[in-house]
Amino acid sequence: MNSIRESVFYPEVLKEINMHYGNFYFFDGFIVSEVFKNVVFGWEEAKPIINAATSFYNTDGSKLVYISNRINKYSVKPVDWFHFANYSFKLLGYGVVNYTDPGLINSKLESLFVKSKFKSFTNLMDALQWAAALKNTIRS
Repeated sequence: MNSIRESVFYPEVLKEINMHYGNFYFFDGFIVSEVFKNVVFGWEEAKPIINAATSFYNTDGSKLVYISNRINKYSVKPVDWFHFANYSFKLLGYGVVNYTDPGLINSKLESLFVKSKFKSFTNLMDALQWAAALKNTIRS
């Protein structure tokens, strides 16, 4: 379980946002989140990151991929995705990196609420390659 900060990808981070509930790394065309242990992550936690992404990328999100790098155990409020769906911020893709089997089950439930392309991974490298490939499809 690698944090972005401890990976070879960290030099590619364009902006880093550190909140009391997690760290968020902005790359060229995608964002990687690392939420802290025992946090309940919902709409109230997502809003400041969405606003920062809107400002930083100057986009409605439709050209961005979001990757949740789940290096810590925390909870997600799946029903809060309804708020996200009603918000003007839309994602090109949503990826989840799980390092445990129960995490894979949780991400399957989460996928029911996501209206963008969704994919689960067991390692960060595959997730970042997927994000880069999605990003390149809109530039072609």
